Amino acid sequence: MFNLWGITIHWYGIILGLGVWVGMEIALRSFPKIRKEIEEAFLWALTFGVVGARLYHVVDYWNRYYQHNPGKILVVWEGGLGIWGAVLGATLGVFLYGYFKKKNVWPILEALAIGAPVAQAIGRLGNWVNGELYGRNGEPLFACEALLNLSLFIILLILRKKKACSGKLLGVYLIGYGVIRILLEGLRPNEIIWRIGGVPMAMIFGAIAISLGLLVIIPIYHKKS
Repeated sequence: MFNLWGITIHWYGIILGLGVWVGMEIALRSFPKIRKEIEEAFLWALTFGVVGARLYHVVDYWNRYYQHNPGKILVVWEGGLGIWGAVLGATLGVFLYGYFKKKNVWPILEALAIGAPVAQAIGRLGNWVNGELYGRNGEPLFACEALLNLSLFIILLILRKKKACSGKLLGVYLIGYGVIRILLEGLRPNEIIWRIGGVPMAMIFGAIAISLGLLVIIPIYHKKS
């Protein structure tokens, strides 16, 4: 962190902001015909995404940290955002936008899906700055996820250029990121985190994401056949 005109600026926040901006630009450039709708929905997605990300993180680390330090719950700028909470919150925000504005949200979700992996890859650099997200044997999991996210983005970009059917980008993103999180979660230290039946919630959400992605994609292939 550093001081600017007496204000403390955290690198973590700058990196996250950069990731969000780049992801948004990719979404807008990929779907220029619905630029206005993407920009409007993005404000909803960002608001609910941040709230969801923080709630997920607080619940995840409640026993380990926040029940003893409740005053830190709202100190977002020091780090601590759960990506699955961000995904769920942002999705809820887009659906609420569609409900209140009477808009079709599926093209918007497609646009955000293609920008999300890059935003997440950049965001993982914030973990590096904070000196966090290493594996049990010191593996830089933040770097592994960043590279895998960029690989997922390349796949989505290829599908977009091939004029993939509506829904396919969203489905592939959900499946791809679900697989990424399940693979990497198994390398993390045995932390006191949110678990159900001994299984980390990040893995459970990963499995749910894969299932939802398949539910989106399978009907598309049935229609084509």
